[in-house]
Amino acid sequence: MKPFIITRSRLVLRVAGLLMAGCAVFASGIATAQVRELRVGVASHVRSLDVQEETGNNGAQFLHQIYDTLIERDNYASPLRFMPGLATSWKMVAPTTMELRLRDGVVMHDGTIMDAQDVKFSLERMLDPKEPRYSSTRGRFFYNLKSVEVVDRLTVRVHTHRPDPLLETLLSARNAGITSREHVEKVGKDKSGLFPVGSGPYRVQNFRPNEVAVLVRHDRFWGEKPPLDRITYTRIPEVAARITALVNREVDFITNVPPDQEGAVSRVKGFKLVGSAAPVFHVWVINMSHPLMASPDMRKALNLAVDREALVKALWNGRGIAPKAHQFKEYGAPMYMPDLDFYRYDPKQAQALLKKAGYKGETINIMFFPEYYLYGNYAAVAVADMWKRIGINVKLLQHEPVFSNADHTNIQIRPWSNPLYYPDPMGVFDTHWSDDSWVTKRGLWKPDHPQWKATYEKARFAPEPKERAAAYRKLLQLSDQLSGWIVLYQPYESVAMRDDIDWRVPTAQRPYELTFRAGQISFRSR
Repeated sequence: MKPFIITRSRLVLRVAGLLMAGCAVFASGIATAQVRELRVGVASHVRSLDVQEETGNNGAQFLHQIYDTLIERDNYASPLRFMPGLATSWKMVAPTTMELRLRDGVVMHDGTIMDAQDVKFSLERMLDPKEPRYSSTRGRFFYNLKSVEVVDRLTVRVHTHRPDPLLETLLSARNAGITSREHVEKVGKDKSGLFPVGSGPYRVQNFRPNEVAVLVRHDRFWGEKPPLDRITYTRIPEVAARITALVNREVDFITNVPPDQEGAVSRVKGFKLVGSAAPVFHVWVINMSHPLMASPDMRKALNLAVDREALVKALWNGRGIAPKAHQFKEYGAPMYMPDLDFYRYDPKQAQALLKKAGYKGETINIMFFPEYYLYGNYAAVAVADMWKRIGINVKLLQHEPVFSNADHTNIQIRPWSNPLYYPDPMGVFDTHWSDDSWVTKRGLWKPDHPQWKATYEKARFAPEPKERAAAYRKLLQLSDQLSGWIVLYQPYESVAMRDDIDWRVPTAQRPYELTFRAGQISFRSR
């Protein structure tokens, strides 16, 4: 890691304009896109395309095209509407057992025919605690999964440790996608992430980790034929370079465009933007294991010294959302509680709590990842300035690339995001703050309130929605007392594309998931 030197103070109201200085030229020449090909410029890429390994925002851009799940979702239905996927039917046959009947004749990308053994292999490989590559998926979704039983070639039973009100939802998560057992056993786990095999409408033809992924049409796909012959994902980390590539027609579709850069697209004929304040929080995790962060008064002071409204105005032109609590309106009633108001800006109270905590000017190290979280570097500069105003000594440390297993020994703060994986409180809470999440396993998040565990259990596993909602309300109250994280905002981001492309953000999938299957993208005559 290298220090990030701050040479100017009070940047919070100026950081949004910094990207306008200079514009990288991507490449010369103009390519003519074909209707059957889609060239996508992405801000971040992946080192593996293993469906059970890649749980980040970057992996979400790829996995939907490659892998199928047993249970699929209607992309735009609210509340969730489940549809047959690799399973044609399913039912609970016991409080902790779901039986699923599999689709016959599904051809995987390696030419094998999917069967119950593939399902058992794909889901059970996440359960091995000695296998770190799947710990994130296990912690986010499947710590309650006990085993998968093969009944016959086309029938499986999924067993859980305890009754699970969210089992259908979890099996529809893309990280529950099914791969080929034969392929993984033949090439090994490492190579199978570089040469992945699923059953989705597109198969991987070429993959250079963190650079380029080329997907081509899977002609033997079991469902409606895919609308594209080829999809090429190219990593273009800088915003200006992505926009330049688009307007030069070197790509057809780009991700992660902030509001202050939209004009560079909208002023050029032939392009359009699709944007939203998606249900995802940019979050700073406080390392509660570090001696400087052991006091809840210290952690609360850091929270109170963050002006979220100013961040939203400066970074997102006022179009992001400054939250009042760790929740999203997408839950719907009774889980969404708009009356809650925990995230206040009160620098005077923050200073009083610093004194109470015994803070003596020690340096607080803030890790950040350039380019991975859009404008995350500018947010780091702005918040560091806010904290300096109340007497906190701050040092910014740039870390590259982003890994959840980075060394946090001397780090008090690190960035993260909390996307809503499914529209339920546990779709953002259990997927990030459970006992099995990486932040808990590594000791960054250490909830020590005596009521925490029992309250969490009810919020996660209570059978009735009203009981779960009441427990979740209590959980948010306890979270405010513990102050183990700092929720900054919901960013407002757009994707930009040629104006003959029709594509919508899939509201029933997790944020940043790109969906290019039949019925999800189409083209108009130009």
